[in-house]
Amino acid sequence: MTLYRLFVLFGILTGDEEEEKMKLKKDNLVVSVETEPGSRGAEIAEELAGKLGIPCYGQEILEEASKISGISMKLLKRYEERNVHSAYKLDAEDESDIILPPARMFIMAQIAACRHLAEKQSCVLVDHHANTALGGMDDHVRVFVHADREAREERYAFEKHITPEKAKKDLPKEERRRRRYYRSVSRNWGKAGSYDLTVNSTHNPPQVIAGHIVDYLQNLTEDSLVHPTQARKRSA
Repeated sequence: MTLYRLFVLFGILTGDEEEEKMKLKKDNLVVSVETEPGSRGAEIAEELAGKLGIPCYGQEILEEASKISGISMKLLKRYEERNVHSAYKLDAEDESDIILPPARMFIMAQIAACRHLAEKQSCVLVDHHANTALGGMDDHVRVFVHADREAREERYAFEKHITPEKAKKDLPKEERRRRRYYRSVSRNWGKAGSYDLTVNSTHNPPQVIAGHIVDYLQNLTEDSLVHPTQARKRSA
């Protein structure tokens, strides 16, 4: 059973015009930015959106997810990037009896929110399963931001207001937690082959990195913005 079908079953999306839900509006450019902890990825995404003159959505994705699903922001934040141990119970004889663990419902709400925001206008989406949500869509550019360990430890200490010693101890735990969380939905999270562009933010400030991403986007051709699965359909 597809994620889309599950969206329909639990009222996060309607079942009408399924094919249209898999496409962005014409001329919408959406950049999904996935990040390592301490890589300054969210800052880079903000700078990128500013240079492109389009909105950047990070925590705002949770707000949209709450509106779409009716799940409270309090619960969405509680389960944000929490590892999901339980799987879908899909062995029910009737679809109405299918049970999802709460954390899975919250993930699906975020995926639906990313799709909804991408349908409205060009934008930059940060984490929150944006890459998974927009998989297979045209005019979608996938970016992964990483950095060397020492640089990330320093930044993590600054962000969390903790000592360098504590950051060195806590960052690996945060990395494992994020990796397990995202790979519970997409096994390819953080793997270079899953992205159009990966950037190392170690030696340059966010505005410089964002500028490099803009240069990359400006050099893309129309054909390169077609997802491989869509390209195969066109050539069939």
